[in-house]
Amino acid sequence: MTDTVWTGLVAITNTRYAMLAQLAGQWLVEERPEPVPTGENSGYEDKAIYVVVNREGLACYCGRTAPTRMLTRGAAATRLQQHVIRTRSKKEEWAEYWVIPLSSVTPDHVVSGLERTVAARLGIPLRHRARLTSGRRPKRT
Repeated sequence: MTDTVWTGLVAITNTRYAMLAQLAGQWLVEERPEPVPTGENSGYEDKAIYVVVNREGLACYCGRTAPTRMLTRGAAATRLQQHVIRTRSKKEEWAEYWVIPLSSVTPDHVVSGLERTVAARLGIPLRHRARLTSGRRPKRT
């Protein structure tokens, strides 16, 4: 038995995905209103916001991609694979993910802001995302 990562509160539907994708504005490459099974390639985006859902279709994680090198598959699929390799509970709980592909020239601060906005709209906490830097605790907002 493993610890629950986050069970999720909100079901992702095509309509909800479309609303979230529109938040990207001019940076949105295209809408992809279909979930991708974990382990499968998402496409060939460089930058993206992705929303992971559990087997019940409830959003349980929101992340972003920030590749530092050329990839042979989509950045979202690559990042998701990194998560499930490291954490057994994520591998067990995560079923599919939705991708909001962004232009490769999207500024990093826009990607970060969009990630926070999408997570907030879905009620997904980002607290577990805080990283320690320079030995200091992250600033709480």
